[in-house]
Amino acid sequence: MKTYLKKCLVLAALGAASLSCTESFLEENPVSVLNPVSFYTNEAGLTQGVNALYASLRPMYGENQGPLFLALMGTDEFLTGKNVAGAHIVKYDATFNSSMGEASFVWRNLYQTINTANTVLASEDRVSMNLAAKNRLLAEARFIRAHAYFYLVQYFGDISLLTEPTIGLQTDYRRNTKEEVYEQILEDLTFAEANLPATTTDFGRATKGVAQHQLAKVHLVLKNWTTAADYAKRVIDSGLYRLQEDYVEIFDVDNQMNSEIIWSIQYENDLLNSGAGNQSHTWFTNSYSDVQGMQRTLEWGRPFTRFSPTTYLMELFDKDKDQRWHVWRRFDDYSYNNPASLPAGKKLGDPVDESWRGKMEFHWALKKFQDPSRLSPNETRGNKDFLVFRLGETYLLAAEALLMAGKPDEAVEYFNAIRRRAAKPGVDFLINPSELTLDLILDERSRELAGEVSRRADLVRTGKLLERVRKYGNPAVLTNLKEHHVLLPIPQNQIDLTTSVYPQNQGY
Repeated sequence: MKTYLKKCLVLAALGAASLSCTESFLEENPVSVLNPVSFYTNEAGLTQGVNALYASLRPMYGENQGPLFLALMGTDEFLTGKNVAGAHIVKYDATFNSSMGEASFVWRNLYQTINTANTVLASEDRVSMNLAAKNRLLAEARFIRAHAYFYLVQYFGDISLLTEPTIGLQTDYRRNTKEEVYEQILEDLTFAEANLPATTTDFGRATKGVAQHQLAKVHLVLKNWTTAADYAKRVIDSGLYRLQEDYVEIFDVDNQMNSEIIWSIQYENDLLNSGAGNQSHTWFTNSYSDVQGMQRTLEWGRPFTRFSPTTYLMELFDKDKDQRWHVWRRFDDYSYNNPASLPAGKKLGDPVDESWRGKMEFHWALKKFQDPSRLSPNETRGNKDFLVFRLGETYLLAAEALLMAGKPDEAVEYFNAIRRRAAKPGVDFLINPSELTLDLILDERSRELAGEVSRRADLVRTGKLLERVRKYGNPAVLTNLKEHHVLLPIPQNQIDLTTSVYPQNQGY
């Protein structure tokens, strides 16, 4: 299932060892201690370079909490947990500034990925191998480069567009316009769609459907509604993907190659090749082990308590209608399990005392990321894959694009497909075309996709960030949240270490 990643991690490690101190965020040396001119000359070398690209995305999807802080906190879905890490993102106060470590982490890691892609792609003319096979590998590299640029341009606006590998010291950079960046993204994704296979035996590699799903998201941002709908429908109508009947089963650790997954970042139970592992299982827990009479279990997870769902998010779920209710572990799902510290008058298996209900440390816990395959309750290194694209979102992308294109009758069919899957037996909570609105789609995205990476980007794309954070987020931010917060600040290190003028985003 995941054997191809082993080689890529070795190569990525070699690349990390070869980096030199260059005093520039955007400058990154090519991935390999070997000279790319001599290394990327055949299929084996090109394959290892592409494999390294996949490994480079792990820090963005599971190894580090910073990217998820930016994606989810400070939106209408999540506040900080008891651990208050990321509080500056939720508050939108003076600490939401260009020195935020999370923004620097995302900026640095994605430009490392981009430079690795540029290095691989620059070898095209040197590599001697079957043309179709070569174009497939180049298409994977171009998809990942486009994915990285799409991530950056949504968060930061105008950014540097680099399509050649950086070699040696370079400190002179400029910010390209968003339009220039999107032009390159579309060029890369068009090539990717044309040259990627429909299916793959190496689960986790990019396929035609991965490129099409990404194209649907890009065209939504660009307000090309009909084109966005077309790409989403290509994925849905391909017959290669299918909604799982049981919503909760999508996230089962024993069901990581199910029919709904379009693209996931691969992890494995291998200490040598899995690095820090997927640690997202720790971030959506609550602090249940703080309660007298309770102790940590594999099932309930290690309680890092980073993300606490907003009241808005919790109130979206109707326990009598919606099976997605069961992807949350709520107060009533916990019972005393520690015989060494039972409160007086309590026994094992009794429900937890009511006095804990509603406390910050005992919020709902999201079960999507749980990983009971870990070695112990305290193990942070998880083995579970990180879902990035899945068919449930594709249906909602189609619904949004068609609604914005003025086709509510068609849009509602895709929306209701998600409602139909979510409904408990005997429940009908489908809607009519006249009821479908953008806000209703955003609500449904929260029910369907809560915690799945993209909430800030969704709210920015739809022009709803300020409105919905003020309505559903932390009440304390009402006077802090300003128009300029729609974009993140350019990391201060990038500005300081660039010898040319590198403008900051307005308002910071």
